[in-house]
Amino acid sequence: MPIPVPGSGPRDPVADPEPALLRLAARYAGQTLTVRFTRTGCTVHRHDDDGVRLLAEVPDLRLT
Repeated sequence: MPIPVPGSGPRDPVADPEPALLRLAARYAGQTLTVRFTRTGCTVHRHDDDGVRLLAEVPDLRLT
């Protein structure tokens, strides 16, 4: 739950990322992925023998 800051309005609750993470895991089964959440969105990287590759940089994981 976010902590209100004086002078700021209420914020929308953050969506539960678990359903999107499960879909992502099913889509890339057997592969190593990294999902990084930031204030501006999230990034998804795939790790393989060639190194790390950016798969997506999106404002919301539900878009992947």
